[in-house]
Amino acid sequence: MQIVFYMQNTVVSLQNASITNENKVVLSHVNFEVGKGEFVFLIGKTGAGKSSLLKVLYGDLTLKTGMGSIVGYSLEKLKESEIPSLRRKIGVVFQDFKLLPHKTAFENISFAMEANGRSDQEIQENVPQALALVDLEDKIWNFPHELSGGEKQRVAIARAIV
Repeated sequence: MQIVFYMQNTVVSLQNASITNENKVVLSHVNFEVGKGEFVFLIGKTGAGKSSLLKVLYGDLTLKTGMGSIVGYSLEKLKESEIPSLRRKIGVVFQDFKLLPHKTAFENISFAMEANGRSDQEIQENVPQALALVDLEDKIWNFPHELSGGEKQRVAIARAIV
């Protein structure tokens, strides 16, 4: 028996998806939905396919079989030219944080907002708020090399929030 939950305001959806990485099937028959405002934790052993699944969701791997969507983009029909637009609509915290080394915490976060076309006023208001959410308002002008590993991760989380 298969139970499928249909939610209003679905943000992420995969139906009977198989995920291939370097011509090797990593996951098969994946079915799930994530609704707006819902928090989901993805856990599993090394090599279980967690990173490959996330790569499909942010357009780094192509969904070859099944159907999927994220924030209105069809994953099986996603064009390379649409990937930057998709990535502006989702927040991803990478394992190595992907912070720009020559930009402060404020600048790393505001850069993401600028790429999304946010106004200077929104940036000035939202960046300090995002840093406060992750308890880093006192590190607003610090560069990544001046932050601990945990602080770098929290800057990356604040960037994903905005």
